[in-house]
Amino acid sequence: MRGETAERFVVLALRLLAISFAVVGVLFIATPSGVGNVISDLGDSLGSFTRAPHTQEQLWLALAFAYMVVITGICLVAQADVARYRPLLLVLAAGKTASSLGSLGFYLFDQDVFIYLLNFLVDGFLALLALWLWSLAGRVDRPTAPG
Repeated sequence: MRGETAERFVVLALRLLAISFAVVGVLFIATPSGVGNVISDLGDSLGSFTRAPHTQEQLWLALAFAYMVVITGICLVAQADVARYRPLLLVLAAGKTASSLGSLGFYLFDQDVFIYLLNFLVDGFLALLALWLWSLAGRVDRPTAPG
């Protein structure tokens, strides 16, 4: 995939990611324990996992919400000009990698909470997706300056 096709695909993917991150951010702030409960219920149906702890620390909730706002913004800015803002996709990949590996660490060294394992897998996938989108954005033709 090259040129306009690559650009259209990257723009669409970033818009979908922005919507997803915004929705998840709102869910985090509006019903933090609800998110954990729903995912814990899914984990219960798949195996015997420890239930997700209820969120009591408002600081961490505020920081999680802020992170979702930032990555939503990264996607919105990057989709406006994928060639120009291509480096932001590496920032997105770094954030998702940190989230993924942090969750894996909690799963392996703290408790076998399903949401930790699920976040490792989902954010790991999103990190790889961001790297792929970064690669595709490198195949977009940059407009040449007049003169």
